[in-house]
Amino acid sequence: MEKVHAPFSVSIETLDHWEKRNRRNNFFELVYILEGNGEQCVNYKPTPFREGSIFLLPASDCHTYNIKEKTTFLFVRFTATYFSTDEDCVIDFGKWFCRLNFIIGNYNRLPGELISDPRDKQHFIQLLQLLMLENERNDAHSRRIMQSTMVTVLELIARSVAAIISPQALYEEKKFAEMLLHIQYHLLDEEMITPQYLADRFHLSASYFSEYFKRNAHETYQEFILRSKLKLAEAKALYTDIPFKEIAYDLGFTDSSHLNKMMKRFYNKGMSEIRKSAIAAPLV
Repeated sequence: MEKVHAPFSVSIETLDHWEKRNRRNNFFELVYILEGNGEQCVNYKPTPFREGSIFLLPASDCHTYNIKEKTTFLFVRFTATYFSTDEDCVIDFGKWFCRLNFIIGNYNRLPGELISDPRDKQHFIQLLQLLMLENERNDAHSRRIMQSTMVTVLELIARSVAAIISPQALYEEKKFAEMLLHIQYHLLDEEMITPQYLADRFHLSASYFSEYFKRNAHETYQEFILRSKLKLAEAKALYTDIPFKEIAYDLGFTDSSHLNKMMKRFYNKGMSEIRKSAIAAPLV
């Protein structure tokens, strides 16, 4: 079985029918419909596509296309380690990783378009067009231009995801909803999610923070952080091929055994079982 390993690629394909791929994806796939129409089916749930449609597909999602009119696709494929494997990278890898983690952990992966805001969609299309042009040009500057463009692409996706998952409707207090969103954005940046930092940022007394958080969230701050990290660990097991020991290290667990123990405690299944459920999905 073929497995694609390139950390980043841009390609344009014109198809009148979709052929099953004899490979297991290990990358995220941004799809932009340049022309044509039909239906995209993700995990057996269909949704129409047409010129201008944009989708994001995590690695393990089962997906196919029912092409009704000859369709030209732009595929932008990238792995979770895109920037970290580039020694000459000029991008702040930490910020890229924070945004990608936020998207991995919170994107609902339901059928439908990725960007709903018309202004953001216009920006997004312009960025995709820039990626196409620089991919064709491929001069000494192209790689860095494309890296910078991908950072902006991720930021727009993160804003779209944040709008969908916004906890505002779940909590009466706007300040607390904004605090939760901040925590999700910076979950792996320990300095930006300490109780002292959060108390200062959201104008609370440090001594009152624990009581304030539990009163609004109905669980302690430590419990919320652990559950959030386990949710991200589950998503990484499902939608990436990152080794468990690396996931454990990134999320602040002692080792993969510690992560596995916590996962079983909260999800009643270990990391291997979670990943196997993704691997068992049909090829596309």
